[in-house]
Amino acid sequence: MGVKMIDKYIKKYIVNYLQRRGYFINKIDYQYVYNSFVETFVQQQYRWLVQNNLKPNTTAIDFGSQAGDSAFYLLYEGKGKIKEIWAYEPDDNFFALLSKNIELADVQNIIPLHAKAPEPFTIPKNKDNIIIKCDIEGAEHNIFTKDADLTGVYKIQLEYHGGARDLPKVFESKGFKVEVDKAWNVDPKLGEVGWLYAWK
Repeated sequence: MGVKMIDKYIKKYIVNYLQRRGYFINKIDYQYVYNSFVETFVQQQYRWLVQNNLKPNTTAIDFGSQAGDSAFYLLYEGKGKIKEIWAYEPDDNFFALLSKNIELADVQNIIPLHAKAPEPFTIPKNKDNIIIKCDIEGAEHNIFTKDADLTGVYKIQLEYHGGARDLPKVFESKGFKVEVDKAWNVDPKLGEVGWLYAWK
């Protein structure tokens, strides 16, 4: 399939799919479309977080929200049980896209936060029934420490970088059951990359 055919396919199907769901793409970037669309919406990499035992009135915290694909996925697949999503994104360009997506979709329950995840993590005030999605390129080791406050959190799906290191021990010490998948990639800068799941 030639580049023109691929471009036509993406514009006709993928961009249309995302825009009908309030997801804004300001230009065609094949790698970004692959990462955000295929991984999130087709492969449904965050399915575990929302498919079983999702409690009513859950608050989802999305660390590394980028343009919002994971936040929108959690919102759509939460099937009414997720009441709000706190979407953290420190990068200026991604935050602009995240804000644009929220505006276009006219959703009130995704709250964009132009900030990094707090180090160590602390629960937002007066919140319980919390799930966390985390993909922050290695900074997870700084926010999920022995000093992290995970009161009210019952599910975490985290992409680890540089190996899982102390993360399983930290989560287990706070009452979580933990499963660490074998790394699927060894990044030259970030080291081993894989999934960690923690739940109560």
